[in-house]
Amino acid sequence: MMNNRTLALTALALVGALVVSRPSEAQEGPEMEAMRANCGGDYLRLCAGMKPGGPEVKACFKRNRPNLSEGCSQAIAAYERSRAGSSSEADD
Repeated sequence: MMNNRTLALTALALVGALVVSRPSEAQEGPEMEAMRANCGGDYLRLCAGMKPGGPEVKACFKRNRPNLSEGCSQAIAAYERSRAGSSSEADD
């Protein structure tokens, strides 16, 4: 049985995979840090039964977007905006 600290650390490790469609796209930065800081509780509350780091977690967050905490939702939106900006710049 995992204790709360282990669950929280597991959740934080998983958050980085929430909105990233491919591992090669993952970028560390303030937006990713914000997701780690704000979405661990949402993972535990909504998606804890999902395989850590798996596509099920991403689908769970997408499906539960209206139920996410305000901080997590804002962190994901900021991350998505940063990814869209870097994609546009890469296309120019």
